[in-house]
Order: sequence, then structure tokens, then C-alpha cells
Amino acid sequence: MKQDITPSKIKFLLAEKGWTYADIDLAYKLPNKVSSNAARVPHSEGEKAISKVLQMKPIDIWPSRYLKDGVRRKPQPSENYKQKALPRQRQKSKAA
Repeated sequence: MKQDITPSKIKFLLAEKGWTYADIDLAYKLPNKVSSNAARVPHSEGEKAISKVLQMKPIDIWPSRYLKDGVRRKPQPSENYKQKALPRQRQKSKAA
């Protein structure tokens, strides 16, 4: 199964197109931080906005959040809501 694109990679792709998460929230009339949160945890409106800006299908950005036919999973698997450890955090846990 394909891996989800990481939030840092999404941020990089947005920056290449001249966008920030805040720009997306304003342009798509989303509450503050919805798009940046959607990069990490499921949020359908944020996912749609990011995918439109990147000109990609949401399933190509977050395959774990969608079924193979492109339909969004309902309910989302619980692991989609767990925040992944940052590289710095993983490094600290290995040292312990």
C-alpha cells in the first residue's frame, strides 16, 4: 500500500506553488489551522482544499484515508488520528 505524503512534504509542495496553510484556510474559508491539521489528521474539507491547490487527488496524498475506489473511509481508522513521532523524538526514544 502506498504511504501518505508526509506533512512536511505537503508543506514543501505548497510552498513550491506559492501557498501556505494559512493561505488555503483564507482562500477556502476554512477555520484557522484546518488545512495544517488536515495534513496530519483526517479532515475532509482541509483535504479537499489542499488537494485542489496541489492539483492532486486526495487519495494520492493520503491513501490511508481512502478506499481503493476513491471513497473516503468512514469512520477513519484510529491510527490515522495518532500523531507520528518527529525524527527528533524518534532519535531521543532510541537513545533511552
